[in-house]
Amino acid sequence: MLRHRVLSSLFVLSLLSGCTSMSGAAPSADAETSTSNAPAPFHVERSGKGRPVVFIPGLASSGEVWSETVAHLGGRYDSHVLTLAGFAGQPAIQAPFLETQRRAIAEYLREQGLEKPILVGHSLGGVLALAVAADVPERVGGVVVVDSLPFLPAAMHPGATVESSRPYADQMRTQMRTQSVAQRDEALRQTMQRYITDGARQDVGFRWGTQSDNETVAQAAYDLMTTDLRPLLPRITAPTLVLGSWIALKGHLPRETVEAVYNGQYATLSTARVVMHDTARHFIMWDDPEGFYRELDGFLGAHASVAQVEPHP
Repeated sequence: MLRHRVLSSLFVLSLLSGCTSMSGAAPSADAETSTSNAPAPFHVERSGKGRPVVFIPGLASSGEVWSETVAHLGGRYDSHVLTLAGFAGQPAIQAPFLETQRRAIAEYLREQGLEKPILVGHSLGGVLALAVAADVPERVGGVVVVDSLPFLPAAMHPGATVESSRPYADQMRTQMRTQSVAQRDEALRQTMQRYITDGARQDVGFRWGTQSDNETVAQAAYDLMTTDLRPLLPRITAPTLVLGSWIALKGHLPRETVEAVYNGQYATLSTARVVMHDTARHFIMWDDPEGFYRELDGFLGAHASVAQVEPHP
């Protein structure tokens, strides 16, 4: 029963399950990874000079979630901010979502000639950062995971597998596909209240959700529930910082229980350091910016201090 409550809470804090509305998607521009008329896997905003840092937002979020973080870095890094296809107004791509994104991001690192970039990912973006670091470890110089786990179902059942999780994931995807817009909007409002402390920020997250493609969100959630990265973690050679959130569970579970879930899931990643935030909800970079910047600055200072001085084109 205790582990069931752990999963229920952590899953809520890792997915916007069943909570977005279908809308028309505005076309994206600038540095996209597509050479045809097909929608690009993601849209990129690039700024600054120095060591490359690639920012990946979470489910149904815009890359704008990293705007304050990029501003904090003050142009001292070559920042690449992604907004994934189907999220926050970007044109959708066909399934499979997660597999397509991890291949596309790895290819983007190669095409752009990025030298040992630091990957910073929130929620679903954290899963993608881990996947890319495992797929092409020679290309990644560091990973920062913001409130995410390599296999969500195992937070409830340590023996969970992809196959045992598939029926639940399929049921969840079907429910997300069949909910009315009103039902999704209500769920989204409630989710934002759990995810984010500030009311104005909740409104921003809600807007991104309503601008996201419901089929994309449903498929991405399914992919997350049926992707187990734990066997791949030993492939990651880059230093890794994992920032976890537990405050939304206060009064229901002790901090030590939630921290144990994180430590257990990252046990085979020898380069990982897990840090639990005591005040921030799921959007740690919004809820506790000073604490987040302190951890990020320390990590970048330790692992990205050798700047690449050539400006990008």
